[in-house]
Amino acid sequence: MKWSGDPIMGARDRVNFELTVKGSEELSIRTYRLDARMRNILFLIQRGFPTIDGILDNSIFPREEVVERLRDLLRGHFVTMQAGATPPTLSADAGASADSPPTEAPEEPIYFGL
Repeated sequence: MKWSGDPIMGARDRVNFELTVKGSEELSIRTYRLDARMRNILFLIQRGFPTIDGILDNSIFPREEVVERLRDLLRGHFVTMQAGATPPTLSADAGASADSPPTEAPEEPIYFGL
């Protein structure tokens, strides 16, 4: 699988979401009156679950709704995506060695389509 520049595709654990000033403002004083699903995502990021997996694993809402609301938060500039410390790889098996433990089958990638 080639890396296409999409920070989510094949690199879900390398992308962290961060609250913007606008996102922090919404959590503290409800300036923008976001719905509960969007506020839940902001809250999870604030509480230390900045990755897509962390958000999906800890949200009380269905996966599809969480992904769509996260897209809305990105478009609305409530959150930003920050690359993690590990650089992206060009293929799914790049960097694998004989000493590496077997990896689980990857889940279907999430495309944010911004």
